[in-house]
Parts: sequence; structure tokens; C-alpha cells
Amino acid sequence: MKFADRIKTDHLLALLPVLLAWLWVLLSPQMLPADVAAYSPIAPFWTSLWLSALLYLPLLLAQWGISVWGQTAQAGQQSARLGLLWLAAFAFYPACWWYWGQSDTMAYQFGSTDWLLVSGLSLLYWCQLAWQRRQRSGPLTGWSRLWSLDAVLLLLLALWTLAWACLLTSHPPGFAQQPIPVHVNWSRIAAEPGLWLWYLWQFAVLAAAMFGCYWLTRYYLIRQVLAQRGLLTFVLLSLVLILLSYAPLSWLLLQLPMNQGVAVPAVPGGSQNPFDWYNFNFMLLQWLLSTPIILAFERQQQDSALAQLRHQQVRTELQLLQQQINPHFLFNTLNNLYALCLLKSDAAPQLVLKLADLLRYVVYQGQQERVPLHAELDYLQHYLDLQQLRVSNKTTVTVEFPAETGSWQLPPLLLPPLLLIMLLENAYKHGVDTSAAASQIWLSATVSQKRLVFICRNTWPAQTANTTDTGMGLDNLRRRLQLLYGTDFMLKSGPDAAGYWHAELQLPLWPESP
Repeated sequence: MKFADRIKTDHLLALLPVLLAWLWVLLSPQMLPADVAAYSPIAPFWTSLWLSALLYLPLLLAQWGISVWGQTAQAGQQSARLGLLWLAAFAFYPACWWYWGQSDTMAYQFGSTDWLLVSGLSLLYWCQLAWQRRQRSGPLTGWSRLWSLDAVLLLLLALWTLAWACLLTSHPPGFAQQPIPVHVNWSRIAAEPGLWLWYLWQFAVLAAAMFGCYWLTRYYLIRQVLAQRGLLTFVLLSLVLILLSYAPLSWLLLQLPMNQGVAVPAVPGGSQNPFDWYNFNFMLLQWLLSTPIILAFERQQQDSALAQLRHQQVRTELQLLQQQINPHFLFNTLNNLYALCLLKSDAAPQLVLKLADLLRYVVYQGQQERVPLHAELDYLQHYLDLQQLRVSNKTTVTVEFPAETGSWQLPPLLLPPLLLIMLLENAYKHGVDTSAAASQIWLSATVSQKRLVFICRNTWPAQTANTTDTGMGLDNLRRRLQLLYGTDFMLKSGPDAAGYWHAELQLPLWPESP
């Protein structure tokens, strides 16, 4: 899938939370029985569709805008602006509709439940994306463990525990009164903190039982049994454990003080019978719902770990390929220096200084992921000066680099280091050093639409005109380009119609991050 297509797909997927909330609010009244639906304030369906569009279309546009700007912005940029846009769209905008709807003059109102649904789903979506980006950056450590599935489940169970403790404290006598009103009386909670704590620890026991079932499913049944023994063993053992454990767990929960002497205790079956079939159904339903979610998270973690491993392998291979290039250049230069020393040439000290400058670039800049284009071209110019000290009597070099290289510095255009030098090294190795006749080298570098076109042409000796073997260096260069750019580059090398060896490299350049 191309990058542009992936971005468009990501933008469409970002609309799912708003679409889900919109469809649920739109269709849920139509699911009621006919006699109830007749009194629904948003029936008929088509009328409610157009009226609700006035509310939800701005939310869809906001969700789309956050997705587009979030992908095009640099890392860490505009996060505050995106957060303000989300608050304006999913907090302030629905609050205004909810406030105006209280007057009953609006044809369609934005209820508080609708508000919580759409904003909650949108927030969950962006939290999921943040969690995915955090996973790609490496394993979870320290505070980043708060993004784990275990931490999220513990947080949800803690909120569930607090909510039930507040509800039952607000409406005595607890489970003895059914149904329990969904309303929190904060003054009563403040007046009876002991009662609130009494309910809190008992619901904490219920939450611990649910988390224990989840932990057993994830870390034993899925990671051990399913991974090593197969699907059938996993299903059979899961059902056996559910049948063996549902009654003891139900009996344990029935011993809680809040379940004593009430007609409807806080167990799935709602009775004092621990073997109630509804208790088994609840555990089976929990297993059926939690297993796919856990498997999805496990698969995502495994994919993230594999991606990290592949990334590390690519980096290691790139380093090895680069290490194969640097010694080749070093050995050639030392051979040149040795030859000049034998001749007691006055150019030897100048050659040593040139070599020091080039090695400094290789050591300090060559280990970077990206370097400015003008620095790479300066490196090529220094390399030419060094080589011409040795073969200037028989080699003519023509360089067509833009005179205003400073225009490439604001902002700097970046590329991986030591890519271009291989083409120039091949020109000397196969076009100059193999022949005593006069030779020529022609270099050209142009930039258009942040894309570099680098051309190196050199004379091709007659004794090698029928071969296209350019050694291991060009293969290393092609492999580096594949690892760095995938297919977004062009490298061709071969004799042209004029009898010259023509090597051309095209690749994209990156602007420097501010």
C-alpha cells in the first residue's frame, strides 16, 4: 500500500468513533417496540437523520482535521493546538447544544448521554493511537507501563468499584432496594465515609475475582496452553476450569457482608445458590468476550516486537554495509600515500591533510543517519582534490555542482551519508586506475522538488568495454538504498552510446526537522 493511500485510510478510520456514536443514537430508538417508538422524540427515522446531521457533521469534520494535521505535523509539534481543537469540538460544542436544548425549543437536542458517548469514543481512539506509537518506540518500561492492557483493565475495575461504592452509599439500604437509582448523593457519602469504605472493599473483592479470571486466561490459558498445546486443548481446558471454579467463586462472593440477608445479592445469578446456571453463563460470557480482546493485544504486541527486531536488523545491516565501504576508500588512499612517499613527492604532506579531513568526515558525519547535502558534496570535492594529486597528469575532472550551494542550507536538505562517494570511487577504480591513457570524469548534481539527481560519467578503457563488472561496492550501494528507501529511488549504471560509463542515482531528500 502506498504512503498516500495509507494516510487516506487512516483518516477514514479516524471517523469510526463519531460514526458509531451517531448511528447508535440514530438507530437505538428504532429498536424499541412499536408502541414505545411511536412516542420517540426523534422518529421518524429520516427526519431524525437530517436533524442529527446538524450535530454530528461538525464532529466528523473535527475528527478528520485532527487526523490530517496530526499525521502531517512533525513529531511533538502542534500537540497543544490539536488538544484545543478536540476540546472545542467534543467538549465546548456539544455543551452549547446541550445548554440550548434545555429550553425545549430545539428540534433536536444533544443529550448528555450522547455527549459522553461520542466524546468518550473519540478520546479512546486517540489514546489507542498514542499507545500504538508508544509501542513502536520500544518495550514498555517505567511509567510507560501505564499503557499496558493490565494497567488499563485495573483502572477500569477501580472506576467500576468506586462507582458502585458511591451508588450504594447514596441509596440505603444497598441491594435491599431494587432497582438502584443511578444517582450519586455526594453529601451522604461525605457524611458516612465508613459506609463508603465498607462497600468499597467488598466491590474490590469482586473486581479482584474478575481480574484473576482475566490473568489466568491471558498468562496461562493463552500464552501457555493455546501457544503450546493448540486450540482444542485451550477450549477444553478453559471450559473445565470454568465449570470447576464458578461455584466456589460464587460461594465466596456470597459470603460478603453486603450479600447477607438480601433478596438479590451481588452475584451474576442474583440468588443465594452458588450453582446457579447464570453464574456459569457470566463466567463463560466473560471468557468469550475477553479472549478475543486479549488475543488482539497479544498479536499487536508480537507484531510490534517483530517490527522492532526487523528495524534493528536493518540498522545492523546498514552499519555492516557502511563499514565495508569505508575501508575500501581508506586502503585506496593509503596506497596513494605510499606511492607518493616512495617518490618523495612534495604533495605527500598535502595528501595527509586531505586524508585527515576526509577521515574526520567519515568518523563523525558518516555515523549519522542523515547529513546535509552540501556537506556530502563538499566531501566529494575534497575526495576529488585528493585523487587529483595522484592522477592529475592524465585525468580531467568536470564538476557541475550548483554554485549557490548555500540555497540548499535553508532549510538543509538531508540524505544518508557516504552514498554518492561509491559512484565516484568506481569511476577512479574502473575508469582511471585501469588505464594509462588519458581519462575524463564528469560529475553533476541537481535538485528538483526535493529530489536529488546525481550523475557520474567516466571514460571506459577498451580492455574492459565488454564487461559490466563493477565490483562489490555497487552491490553494497544498491542494498543500502533498498534498506533506506525501499523502492523510492533509481540507480542505473552501464556504458552509454558515446562510450562513457554512465552511473545515475535519483533519491528523495528530507528537510531537516526544526
